[in-house]
Amino acid sequence: MPELKVVVSIKQVPDVDELRIDPVTNNLVREGVPAVINPPDLHAIEEAVRLKERYGAKTIVITMGPPQADSALREALAMGIDEAYLISDRAMAGADTWATSYTISKAVQKLGGADLILFGRRAVDGETEQVGPQTGKWLGLPVIGYVSEIKKLEKDKIVVTRTTEFDEEVIEAPIPTVLTMLEVANKPRQPDILSLIKAKTAKITVWNKDDIKAEPDKIGLAGSPTKVIKVQPPPKTRKAEIIDGKKDIEKAAKWFLDKIFESLKEDESTLKEYVKPKPKVKVNGEIWVYIDHIGEKPNRASFEIMGEARRIADLMDTSLSAVIVGGEATKSLIDETFEYGADKVYFVETKGFDRYDNEVYTRALAKVIKKYKPEAVFFPGTKNTRELASTTAIEVNTGLIADCTNFDVDDKGVLLSTRPDFGGKEMSTIICPKHRPVMVTVRAGVFMPLPRVPGRKGELVREEIDDLFTRLKVLDYRVIEKRNILAEADIVVGVGRGIRSPENIKMAEELASLLGGVVGVSKPLADMGWYPKERQVGQTGTTIRPKVYIALGVSGAVQHLVGILSSRKIGAINLDPSAPIFENCDFGVVGDIFEIVPKMVELLKKKEVS
Repeated sequence: MPELKVVVSIKQVPDVDELRIDPVTNNLVREGVPAVINPPDLHAIEEAVRLKERYGAKTIVITMGPPQADSALREALAMGIDEAYLISDRAMAGADTWATSYTISKAVQKLGGADLILFGRRAVDGETEQVGPQTGKWLGLPVIGYVSEIKKLEKDKIVVTRTTEFDEEVIEAPIPTVLTMLEVANKPRQPDILSLIKAKTAKITVWNKDDIKAEPDKIGLAGSPTKVIKVQPPPKTRKAEIIDGKKDIEKAAKWFLDKIFESLKEDESTLKEYVKPKPKVKVNGEIWVYIDHIGEKPNRASFEIMGEARRIADLMDTSLSAVIVGGEATKSLIDETFEYGADKVYFVETKGFDRYDNEVYTRALAKVIKKYKPEAVFFPGTKNTRELASTTAIEVNTGLIADCTNFDVDDKGVLLSTRPDFGGKEMSTIICPKHRPVMVTVRAGVFMPLPRVPGRKGELVREEIDDLFTRLKVLDYRVIEKRNILAEADIVVGVGRGIRSPENIKMAEELASLLGGVVGVSKPLADMGWYPKERQVGQTGTTIRPKVYIALGVSGAVQHLVGILSSRKIGAINLDPSAPIFENCDFGVVGDIFEIVPKMVELLKKKEVS
């Protein structure tokens, strides 16, 4: 076969682990923080080098950024990439994913195209998973996100395994194509000293906006549909009751257990009651929620965000609608969607495509958006819908705001979408001032669904899609039968670095078992392999919403806090009275978990608490 040409697009980001909050100003301190290759991009680089070793491919790495971003390119060269290109121009600064993906697509065209264009799954500074799919859309190429394995490559086609949280597909696509790589696809290599030295003096070609023939109104901050209007530290939303547990361990253990059981007895019905807000403004378009599904089975996160979308629709004095894209089997979702609060349901029929296909679903969703012109579209933050939202945003020429956890509406009717950035160390509020609809992906597990009303009905609008052409061929398919027990649990016992060793997690497991809960861990413990990765709680793990979250030896890093903020009650035990967790919990004990937790276990076994 002719020489394979592989382009890898990477990003340079601040080292999130080195970022900290200034205790005086509460601002994020970035000075002196080293910049590194966006960690998921290392897996894309590794996959390109493996393709080079296996097929004799020519490999090229590109990045958009300031001159100092050449250090990331040199690291890629040291790993085995052949050529490096830096797209650098002051006019490109401040680009959102729409403008970034446009710029990357122009650079790929300047290179004469490629057989494969590889991206990492996500960008860790903003948890976006958009640039890869959007670049593919700009280039008119098929997109396969979340690739866990490249199985076969021939001169005109590629076969890969695509893995989401719910299912796994073996997909065949024509070349050229765009892939985003999962971290499980490979283990990035460490370059040897000779490769590092050689990369130091390697040639890096620098292009500006004119070199790649970029249109000025599509690049940088000026060309970005979305704008960041406010950046602030995460808010402190809880008033903690803290006691000193170092002197009387048994008293502290009893007090903590009493707080847990008091929390469990709270009347949950009052928490679910929806109070309609007074409208702030009147808009013309509807608020839409995209209903994600696997065949006829809905993703519950769609109904979670419908509760928040209802509030936004009421603030904008408009109706709440839902959109379902799918084949015959998905018609069963219509009644359930009405029962969860939709005033209107758009059923967009794609005959023969009950399951998600990016090309067919993008075309279908874009068609109804262009026809009915909603004010905003909310997507649950699953892998399929993140990809779909990304490609649809390019198709309908609008902005996409990723991974949102909070919403509001200003007096002019502008949707204010807030998301955590830099591992949750700061919160960015973003708007899409000139483009409609505003499109947002919403993190699962953050919002509560409205109470289901059996038999509730609304207006049904049917649209049939005639153009069902797709370049993606599914060769094999299986549903991943795996429950997310963290998301389902009423009680989660969280374990942090204070547990000291993996063997000590048994103590937390025993407490969780006696309370009828499950164990979750912080990111460092999951990264070290002390506990399964699917039990990681936090921004890059699972966002949970239990009745009670119990933090044992958890310091309260912001990345972790982002994942537990929706817990009804948070309790903490930590030896360090200045641990951030005590500013973000409802009740806490300053004490040694190795003294207090065994006493709690003892009391529970003796049934000395109710």
